[in-house]
Amino acid sequence: MHEPSLARLDVLLVRHAASVPSGTPGWEERDDDRPLSEEGLRQADDLAFELDPWGLTAVYSSPYERALQTVAPVARRRGLGVQVLPDLRERRLTDGPRDDWPDVLARSWTDPSFAVDGAETGLAAQRRGIGVLDLLRARHADGGRLLVSSHGNLISLILQTFEPAVGLDFHLAMPNPAIYHLEHDGVGWRVMGGHGFVEIAKGN
Repeated sequence: MHEPSLARLDVLLVRHAASVPSGTPGWEERDDDRPLSEEGLRQADDLAFELDPWGLTAVYSSPYERALQTVAPVARRRGLGVQVLPDLRERRLTDGPRDDWPDVLARSWTDPSFAVDGAETGLAAQRRGIGVLDLLRARHADGGRLLVSSHGNLISLILQTFEPAVGLDFHLAMPNPAIYHLEHDGVGWRVMGGHGFVEIAKGN
């Protein structure tokens, strides 16, 4: 017997809007809880209007406050709840502030198996991110369009799975917010477009 075919599924993968900067006094030990800045809250409202033409089946988010706040206006306008998936959280590069953080970030992209103590390798984070896509594909076998809110490093690693040209420079150039359109055609995933892909195409 033939397995039933999967319907097309679209995912709008969104990096959160501008947040209170890392290292802001009062947030040093609560980085995961950092909210959007005033600018970021305005960006989240703008995003809701920008996505008005898109029909949405469901909204998912990282548990981090800045990711939740980014898609909250979209969900409210559609009368949808925001479903939290812990595996959409940002990749943890270090276990606290470090003076050599830029070097750690750079090495994490050149060596996917590298991680400082208490942190997550790029390879592990990438597998976690792809696992989320697999979960969403299984949940939405009948297709639809999903809005999924996450973080720059994890999103870059997810995109790299399908577009190997994605790397450190792509990650560092990703704006807040940023939107990437992924499609599963019933057989596999592909990146349909998003911030930075014109530049990647020029480099191939």
